[in-house]
Amino acid sequence: MNALLKPLHRPADTELHQPRILDPELYRYDETRLGEIRIQPYSPIVGGLVQGFRFQPGVPTPDEVQAFLYRSLLEYGFLSFEPGSVAAGDFEPFAALFGSPRFAGNPQAPRVGGEANAIDSARKKTRTNYIWHIDQAYRERPQKFTALYAVQAPRHGGGTLFSNATAAYRLLDPRFAAYLDTLTILHNADQMGLVSMSYGDPERLAQARLDTPPLEVPLVRVHPETGARQLFACELYAQRVLGVPRLVSDHLLGIVFEFIKSPEVCTEYRWEAGAALIWDNRIVQHRGIFNYAGQDRVLHRAVLD
Repeated sequence: MNALLKPLHRPADTELHQPRILDPELYRYDETRLGEIRIQPYSPIVGGLVQGFRFQPGVPTPDEVQAFLYRSLLEYGFLSFEPGSVAAGDFEPFAALFGSPRFAGNPQAPRVGGEANAIDSARKKTRTNYIWHIDQAYRERPQKFTALYAVQAPRHGGGTLFSNATAAYRLLDPRFAAYLDTLTILHNADQMGLVSMSYGDPERLAQARLDTPPLEVPLVRVHPETGARQLFACELYAQRVLGVPRLVSDHLLGIVFEFIKSPEVCTEYRWEAGAALIWDNRIVQHRGIFNYAGQDRVLHRAVLD
């Protein structure tokens, strides 16, 4: 028989040709409870919706409640608190249940009392938040958590996409994942113009660039509390993989970004006025969705260490 007409060799293990799926243990379908507080999965793979909790300023939140919420945040990746759980004026002390707030604004995201800052779509000129990222992943010590409160939400659109970047790591072939574990990347805050477009004053811009030089970081980082591995390379900041040719770097980052965007590990959070949201930057990546032209969205943000 002509060699060109021989039937193609097919591996006995056809699973090699199938996309990897996540272990069933990673999915959540049942609610968890502590007294009147209930947490339902926002989606099976990332996020929890907290019901039955009300933050009361001046009244200490019981230790067991704080521990339950903190533990749940590490398990779900983000927690959403329904409108009415937190009053707008109490947002920062509420956020402080999870960590120490610090100011992380800029001229387009000004301070709104204490350490919180405002993110107003009518004022904000940069669009870098529509690119997948982990908050402040260009710093040596990025914040642990980010909390947001919806002062004003669009009637339609304006959601936030979340990716469980630890689950995305679990989608990788183990051999490829082990290789990524060895790699270092360069994160640059101004890779997509985040710094350049945030400061109009030349002197402040120059200082901001000095304060945020390119930083070598691991492509995969380990959560210090859970031990889970997170795909840390961010589309917004990742400049290149170090120690490999540029072409290889581009392909590697492209593959990583595709896994982060995989629908199997993503969900869209839909904002409501009065809702509060907090996420663990050591678990998730996120990006905004600009599909609310002609409407305003105003959020208050607290960065937590």
